[in-house]
Amino acid sequence: MKLQEINNGSKKTRKIIKNAFAELLEENKVINNITVTALTKRANISRGSFYTHYDSIYDVAQEMED
Repeated sequence: MKLQEINNGSKKTRKIIKNAFAELLEENKVINNITVTALTKRANISRGSFYTHYDSIYDVAQEMED
């Protein structure tokens, strides 16, 4: 997790990212087939927004698992 303090806007963005990740995972079945580009398009956010919150797709998966 990149951000030390998570405000309401950050919580909303992280939720959008996790929802998009879950949808892509359901479609692709394999995490290795999910790209940041596909995720950001699905979530309708910029790559910069993604990388503000996560370092990689695997960080999203880890947070969802926790």
